[in-house]
Amino acid sequence: MKYLPLKQILTQTRAYWDRDETRPAVRDAFRKALLCGTPALGAEVYASEKQERIVCHTCKGKGCSSCGYRATVTWQRGRWAALPNLPYKGITFTMPHMLWEIFRDNPELARVLPVLAGNVIQAYASARQGLQVGVISILHTFNGRLEFNFHVHTMITSGGLQSSGRWLSRLYYDNDVIMEFWRRAVIVLLSAALRTGRLPVD
Repeated sequence: MKYLPLKQILTQTRAYWDRDETRPAVRDAFRKALLCGTPALGAEVYASEKQERIVCHTCKGKGCSSCGYRATVTWQRGRWAALPNLPYKGITFTMPHMLWEIFRDNPELARVLPVLAGNVIQAYASARQGLQVGVISILHTFNGRLEFNFHVHTMITSGGLQSSGRWLSRLYYDNDVIMEFWRRAVIVLLSAALRTGRLPVD
């Protein structure tokens, strides 16, 4: 059987991830990826008088390099169709590395980070020129070396909507000011979580 690179990696490292201490969702995703496109998931048989072809079912898992890629492309096309035809800017929200483990160990707080980044952009645009802007925020939990590195990528409209309904085509984004807003927002988030007992620490 010819293995895809992901299947090769998962097969060779199975002793490290297929164990009781690994999160069940992770083990399930990896097992599905290993079985993707094999008879273990079932198959459809297409036959004629002269030919027969067996098509194995796919796992449809997000962690699968084949099925996940297809889902990503479908998601991207949906976003392209929904987005207004406007110029956009990209801003990445980072944080000191000593905070990465806190968000890794507290996923409910990590899920708040994209919302927090969007709120920071909206607060900046409103305070700067009284504008409402369009923002898409996406949380990234790993860097290119597959190390934990919590950061948020945002795509923002270059301009914004005034309260009068008029569109202002350009808004200057001051990175230093925005990052100060972000720094304060993250500190407030962590302080509130600690105060209310939602942030267990050693």
